[in-house]
Amino acid sequence: MDSVAFFSLLLLSAAAAPPALGFTRADFPRDFVFGAATSAYQYEGAVAEDGRNPSIWDTFTHAGKMADKSVGDVAADGYHKYKDDVKLMVDMNLEAYRFSISWSRLIPDGRGAVNPKGLEYYNNLIDALVQHGIQVHIMIYQLEYPQILEDEYGGWLSPRIVGRFHSIRRCLLQGVWRQGLLLDYDR
Repeated sequence: MDSVAFFSLLLLSAAAAPPALGFTRADFPRDFVFGAATSAYQYEGAVAEDGRNPSIWDTFTHAGKMADKSVGDVAADGYHKYKDDVKLMVDMNLEAYRFSISWSRLIPDGRGAVNPKGLEYYNNLIDALVQHGIQVHIMIYQLEYPQILEDEYGGWLSPRIVGRFHSIRRCLLQGVWRQGLLLDYDR
């Protein structure tokens, strides 16, 4: 498409656009919660830092399988910039934040010891959110787990991985939740 046709279509679509939505907080039920959400692989970056091991997504993207050849090595760099992002949430008056845990960061080999740096990152993120009155919602699994579990078990096709999944769940319930937070579905 040539640039004249593109800009003509762009102007036409702008002229045909509906007016601003014009809704306010008062237009929502009192118990409606405004929030934001991220997934670990797309947000954190820092894939080779502080003890994190490769995940299935690292392997997939580094094999060039994304249409745009992108990888999550840096992503949105939330591992380093989470404090700035929490500040943005406060500035936007968000009430909740849902994020996923990188299994490859918290339990890098999928079944062994907890990575202290990974636990520290998630605890620091939770502390910052709680300090600013933002509800914490954690997704234990968002399509990311250590590549070693894929290599050894064949991923979710093997029942052996279920035990590994329970180990990360236990870790979260015992370690990350020092502020008394609980997973809603574990009550």
